[in-house]
Amino acid sequence: MAKFNLDDYETVEDRLRKFWEDHPDGRVESDLVAYSDTQFIVKASVYFDGLNNDPTATGLAEEVVGASPVNKTSALENAETSAIGRALANCGYATHGKRPSREEMAKVQRGKSVPAPKLSDEEMVRLLDVVKAVEGIVDDGQLKQVWDAHLEILDTTLGDGTTLRQAITARKTYLEGN
Repeated sequence: MAKFNLDDYETVEDRLRKFWEDHPDGRVESDLVAYSDTQFIVKASVYFDGLNNDPTATGLAEEVVGASPVNKTSALENAETSAIGRALANCGYATHGKRPSREEMAKVQRGKSVPAPKLSDEEMVRLLDVVKAVEGIVDDGQLKQVWDAHLEILDTTLGDGTTLRQAITARKTYLEGN
């Protein structure tokens, strides 16, 4: 697994500060491109000249509701910040070779270290039932619904060492092969 140092990445705030110093008449816009109960996709546009109709660069970002503690309440805000950071990187406001922002890399780091929640015996039985039900699903849309409904316990390990994430991924792979 690749290792990285968060100190090597700039924050979106730092990128914005540099942008505004260089382009005080510039413009930054964000648009909500798509959303659902479980996801936000935001597009940001950066304009060196605020009067120009064509952006200098754009950037897209996605956040999944509940994928981290912060995203339980602020997934949309995180998507907007990430999109702005990516748009700024696309027009040169990023450390050489370090396109992701510090915020995006922190998200990666959190994803590695956040343990799955401990479940009660009753919750484990329900999770086992869900895993068994996944084996009978024949539609990608149904798999996505199960995934979205159980984001917080995708990586909880069952008694046999498997996780819901593994069961859903295996079923999806099976369906794609048939």
